[in-house]
Amino acid sequence: MFKEVDFMKRAIFPLPLFILPEGYTRLRIFEPRYLHMVKSALKDNTGFVLCTFEHDTPFNISAQGCLMDVIDFDQDDNGTLLIDVFASQSVQINDVYQDEQELRHGLVSDCNAPYWYKDSNNEIGKHQRLHDSLKDVFSGNPELRVLYKQTHFNRLPWIAARWLELLPISIEKKQQLAFETNFDNLLSFLHTVINNEFA
Repeated sequence: MFKEVDFMKRAIFPLPLFILPEGYTRLRIFEPRYLHMVKSALKDNTGFVLCTFEHDTPFNISAQGCLMDVIDFDQDDNGTLLIDVFASQSVQINDVYQDEQELRHGLVSDCNAPYWYKDSNNEIGKHQRLHDSLKDVFSGNPELRVLYKQTHFNRLPWIAARWLELLPISIEKKQQLAFETNFDNLLSFLHTVINNEFA
């Protein structure tokens, strides 16, 4: 399911955005350095790394990101490039530098964070509410349905990851829940929020 990544150099795109493995998102690309990044990723079939923009780190890069595959592209009415991307797996980011275009690059390697995402416990069981309400969100959102080429509503970690991406909470809170909280506590938090939102 996941690619093997062994300290490969990749272009890095920091954004105020949160995504976890097997997530999809649509990006608007207009800066020349990122247009070059996408062109190279498509030409070489290497993808690029999307990570959360950090205000207090060198080059604003977070420690982890996701290796992204470009799966579709289009233009909006203003001619801006739109790309649909898929997070194929988590990666650790090291040795970041900028090139002459101010495009960031770094060495990336396989990463197990968030550790619970590869959990083999896929029993929905008492978490049926999380399953059903996420299905309702997808059913009511045509953009999500078009964007997600594959869904895995039978896998509890996948459901939790999608809720973390979609919930209107701060990126800092999402990172804390994904990387610093155990799975039971994360599920408990999601139940509390979903029960309040969908009561």
